[in-house]
Amino acid sequence: MSPVVTAWALMSASGLAWAGELSGAVRERGTGDPVPGAIVQSGDIFAQCDAEGRYTLSLPDGPVVLQALAPGFNAEDRALTLPTTAPVDFFLIAAPPGVEVVVEARRQLPHVSGQVLDRERIEKTPGTYGDPVRLLQSLPGVAVTPEYSPKAGDVAVRGALPGESRFFFDGVEIPYLFHFQQYASVFHTRLVDELAFYPSTFGAPYGNATGAVVWATSREPETTRLHGGVDLSAIMGGGYITTPLGPGALSASARRSFADLGENSSDQYTVWPVFWDYLARYDQDLGAPNRHLSVTAFGAGDQYGRYAGDAAILDPLEQEANPELSSDRAFHALSTRYSLTTEGGRHDTALAVVQDTLNTSLDGQAALRQDRYAWLRHDSLTSVGDALVLATGVEAKASAITRVNESDRAVPEVQREAPLLGRGLVVDERLVGGVVGVWVEPRLTLGITRAQLGLRAQWDTGSRSLGLDPRLSVTVSPRDDLRFKLAVGRYTQAPMLDHLSPVTGDPSLTAGRADQVAGGVETAIAGRWELGVEGWGKRLQDVIVEPIGQGPYAVDGLAWGVELTSRYRLKEQFFTALSLTVGRSLRDGWPSDYDQPFAVSWVASYDLNEVWNVGVRYRYAMGLPYTPATGGLYIGDTDTYDPLLGDPNSARLADYQKIDVHAERAVTLRTWTLVVYGELWLVPPRNNEMYVIYSYDYSQQAAVAGPRLLPLGGVRADF
Repeated sequence: MSPVVTAWALMSASGLAWAGELSGAVRERGTGDPVPGAIVQSGDIFAQCDAEGRYTLSLPDGPVVLQALAPGFNAEDRALTLPTTAPVDFFLIAAPPGVEVVVEARRQLPHVSGQVLDRERIEKTPGTYGDPVRLLQSLPGVAVTPEYSPKAGDVAVRGALPGESRFFFDGVEIPYLFHFQQYASVFHTRLVDELAFYPSTFGAPYGNATGAVVWATSREPETTRLHGGVDLSAIMGGGYITTPLGPGALSASARRSFADLGENSSDQYTVWPVFWDYLARYDQDLGAPNRHLSVTAFGAGDQYGRYAGDAAILDPLEQEANPELSSDRAFHALSTRYSLTTEGGRHDTALAVVQDTLNTSLDGQAALRQDRYAWLRHDSLTSVGDALVLATGVEAKASAITRVNESDRAVPEVQREAPLLGRGLVVDERLVGGVVGVWVEPRLTLGITRAQLGLRAQWDTGSRSLGLDPRLSVTVSPRDDLRFKLAVGRYTQAPMLDHLSPVTGDPSLTAGRADQVAGGVETAIAGRWELGVEGWGKRLQDVIVEPIGQGPYAVDGLAWGVELTSRYRLKEQFFTALSLTVGRSLRDGWPSDYDQPFAVSWVASYDLNEVWNVGVRYRYAMGLPYTPATGGLYIGDTDTYDPLLGDPNSARLADYQKIDVHAERAVTLRTWTLVVYGELWLVPPRNNEMYVIYSYDYSQQAAVAGPRLLPLGGVRADF
């Protein structure tokens, strides 16, 4: 006989008054999610919650003590007097997690060089402001660029220039990763599931890049109930939701900066920078859980206006002639992704259309660059027996680029932001081309050894070049916490259609190539403390560069380096990481724009208790190189001076170092979790050089420094 029936019989026999049914729900505190299977009891009488977290219990009149219990949660007691007609709800606090040591070396990535960043590292690394892509700047092999400088936000990896890497979101290539000056990435942090980073020697599924690959995936929408949140920082504000909708589920987000709402201009900016982004994703199973369809619309935009010259060094007469640059860039994408999972493998297909538009103007002279492209990518992983997995796929991108420039006045100071206006070449053209890549990669596992021998073929219609890229990687794992790895391969990258323009480029340019090698060892001492060493090298052939004031041309180069890493992590409690990178990057025998012989990074984050988290990050790196002006040449016709340039990249900015401190406090309410956070960014006075400026005749120079101390704060609420 059940305890409920027994209790009912005893109370009936003794004449106790019966209160009837008592009902309520058991939910998780901070989210309001139901806790299915939770037990609500009073003495020997109990009830178990259903899938919605609801329960019904029969108890006699009078004072009682109810207790709610569930695995993974702290118990909650409630004293009350019956009868009552009000529901009795419980909001259980999740129990502190047990000590779980996370050893990244145990994760079997399909590529020898790579890291996968999860939500804990993304949100709790100081200096990233909770942004997933800013965390890339802390990883080994990534050039440390000075905060607030024109190069802030450039992702230059293992000797590669920023344009030699590729960025993907949900299987679709996107035009750029960062908003203006690296303030934030172009997608909402709370809707990012993982961020995979492959610095070099990646497998055959990735190509058309001699640099790195960044692969971001968004979270699948919530299928049981509405979740969401809002966030407000010193830089921007926004929110997100994820909810069931019809037969599927929807997630959406939107953000916007707001500095312009208080101040619309400054001495340097005629229009204060404004940026925004959005995402909407709908998911649905097609008849069965193994057939999944998602449709995503996302985009981002940045607008600002500034003086072409540095207003701080110009006299009043020169400032009157200082031209105003206006920039407005935005991209919009619509994609669909179909996934099929079978007993023998997984197959993913992504289709998308993307429009990337850059409108710039300089003293009323306008320039336009608009890239419209269609995208297709299909990945298949097929099991062929117990030891062999076959990776195959195809990738295609068809682009139509419109370029218009009305101005014939060259202004080199704006070429990074407005290439057509910087060159001063009148253009009205439409460029059409495409790149198609196919690959096959058998992945064989024999005991402690895993080998991948891949081949990628790529055809570029613009330069009419065919690339055949063989790749090989081998990992040997004598035990779970020890792995030796080696990878070699060739990597081909097609020239941009802009580089092939008969007006501003060189139609004879061909695809660049990089022969790459990487190898190293990873281990975990006592199964906890991770240590790793990895060496890498690249031989570059016909890679394209476009210096300020010049058109694109092909060069050869070399790059090499060694990365030492140390990590220790207790999941949801503590993590620390230390890395040292030494290396060189040369183009035609001279340092490349992102040559950085050494860089050190250390980060630590600690949950003091259930509500407080603190962290610190420190970075030190050799200053980036630049080409100095050794003097000026007077031009009588215009009464101006042209710079006389020294050897390419023969001078350097001061060494850069930065300290970031982070603290946050979580307040857990019944159905909301409120997080208040603050960061302090400190750059010592001698280490915050952003770029060099010159006097009118180039006889004197000075370094422009960024802010030394920047306090930032924000609040985030999730339900």
